[in-house]
Amino acid sequence: MTIFGKKYAGVYDYLYQGKDYKKECGFLEEIFSRFSFKIKSILDLGCGTGGHTIILAKRGYHVVGVDRSEEMIKIAERKTRDAKLSIKFIKSDIANINFHEKFDAVISMFAVASYQTTNAAISNFCRIAKEHLSRGGIFIFDCWYGPAVINQKPAMRIKEVKLNNKERIIRSTEPFLDILNHTVEIRFKVWKLQDYKLISETNESHLMRFLFPQEIKYYLQVAGFKDIEFFPFLKLGKTLTECDWDMTVVAKNNEEK
Repeated sequence: MTIFGKKYAGVYDYLYQGKDYKKECGFLEEIFSRFSFKIKSILDLGCGTGGHTIILAKRGYHVVGVDRSEEMIKIAERKTRDAKLSIKFIKSDIANINFHEKFDAVISMFAVASYQTTNAAISNFCRIAKEHLSRGGIFIFDCWYGPAVINQKPAMRIKEVKLNNKERIIRSTEPFLDILNHTVEIRFKVWKLQDYKLISETNESHLMRFLFPQEIKYYLQVAGFKDIEFFPFLKLGKTLTECDWDMTVVAKNNEEK
């Protein structure tokens, strides 16, 4: 099944209009400062519709965005034109890219890492980040934190967003937890209605992997990272608990050459 196809991509920004991208970019800049490295260029793996990419570009960074969804890339490009910015977006699987270019930071936000559901995909994800980092650069990503997922367990949810007085979007998410494989299959159903009349309907199934610090540390170390830290999302320096569903990972590229 297509992930982030045309219909779902078309309502994506409406569904997440309450997401505070500016605050999250401020969190990224806080990490930049803590690691005492002057960040000028950023590679955004899994950029989606450009929520973080565009804000970071507005703040003066040179940013390149990558996403496997052509529809999400199209929206990001349109928003970039509207903002009169120059950002390069590339349609590609983030676990199989090579730009032959180095960046001061590689970021992957909004649980993109959890879409890497196999060991090989996670390994490639970490390797790709390392290969595209300058010496002293940092790799920042967030993902689902295993202990919290197991402790809280995903539940079915319904979300409704009003577009105007007549139109609204309803999305249901039905999760299926697989403890053995550390995954959750999320079945999305999205309806667009106008005056209670169904205008469109779409279904997507997203497989997500929840991760644990020691396994992430192993993949990062194999890729060549040494300094690795873990925090709750948006809580730099705090300790993870079973209540923290979203984990932030920061790894520094300390290679000598």
